[in-house]
Amino acid sequence: MDRFRQEKLQRYEEFVDKRLKPDLVHAIAERDKVFEQQKLYLRKNIENLEKNSVTSLRTLVNLGSEVYMQADVPDTQRIFVDIGLGFHVEFTWSEALNFISQREERLARYTLFLL
Repeated sequence: MDRFRQEKLQRYEEFVDKRLKPDLVHAIAERDKVFEQQKLYLRKNIENLEKNSVTSLRTLVNLGSEVYMQADVPDTQRIFVDIGLGFHVEFTWSEALNFISQREERLARYTLFLL
């Protein structure tokens, strides 16, 4: 009976090493691509607001479950940035860009730690 358990444990370990670990590495890489696209999207939007001196705008807001509503933003000088866990912080454009840079550095360090 002990030999049977050892063989079964060995098969599980092989499955983890050959299948699950490579899948995890792939999933982390895909997640990182999505994070990068999100950061670039927010950064580009802020930079465009600054460059074009946009003071107000009309936009779509995601209410959840891919349901959108049109919204008027009367003053774009301050924006709310999702910092995680459902929390948002009000930033000026320069503060938001600084926060994004810090978050990128933190994510890069964390990703290196995981691998």
